[in-house]
Amino acid sequence: MARSEIGRVSSPGTRVVIVDDHPIVRDALACLLGESPELQIVGVTASIRETLPLVERTMPDLLLVDLSLEDGSGIELARALRRTRTKTRVLIITGFRDEFAAAEALSVGVHGYILKEQPTADLLVAIDTVARGGRYISPLMASRMRTDTSHGSEDRLLARLSRREREIFRLVVAGSGSKEIASRLFISVKTVDTHRTNINRKLGVRTTASLIRFAAAHGIAIAPRASSEDTDLLEPAAPPPVIPTV
Repeated sequence: MARSEIGRVSSPGTRVVIVDDHPIVRDALACLLGESPELQIVGVTASIRETLPLVERTMPDLLLVDLSLEDGSGIELARALRRTRTKTRVLIITGFRDEFAAAEALSVGVHGYILKEQPTADLLVAIDTVARGGRYISPLMASRMRTDTSHGSEDRLLARLSRREREIFRLVVAGSGSKEIASRLFISVKTVDTHRTNINRKLGVRTTASLIRFAAAHGIAIAPRASSEDTDLLEPAAPPPVIPTV
């Protein structure tokens, strides 16, 4: 199925746009949902920049959006849609069991969050629930979000990152580039870039600027902190100046 606006059909139903940056997944969802007489697929896209004008043209009832897109995240798309005051509702569909991303999505106005591992019947229920004005959250994610509230704010937000990823996260938001990070941690630039890709994926961002905004928005320190797990990142203190005697 070609990526773009799809010709309108005469049958009634919930008007849906599918947003996913994987062509196979995107087209499979379009074929699967297109078989339902209660749904009308009016477009398929892979990015925020394609989706916003398509929403303006077609005025869909619902966007079925992957968490990770070509030029950002489903959460960033939801924020952009909220600024346009569109009545289109948003259902995130993702393969990541990330309770923070789910909470963040709901906080910016997303109306549902479902995992790709769930059965097709669950997806149809989620679409119907969201389209009718309700909210849907994957039962697994709802459970993980409830059990996550006992952790401290920053620890909770960064809990999905490994120790090395937390080290690199703090260096990135403090302004260090990949080469500098590689030198400080005695690893290759390629390894740093791999970690940065994983960090962005886990936190639902795409760019360094988005990562810095993420840190600022959640009050996360933007410089390495002295702690039991990252004191090795800090430069040694400079010796006190020598004061000549007279």
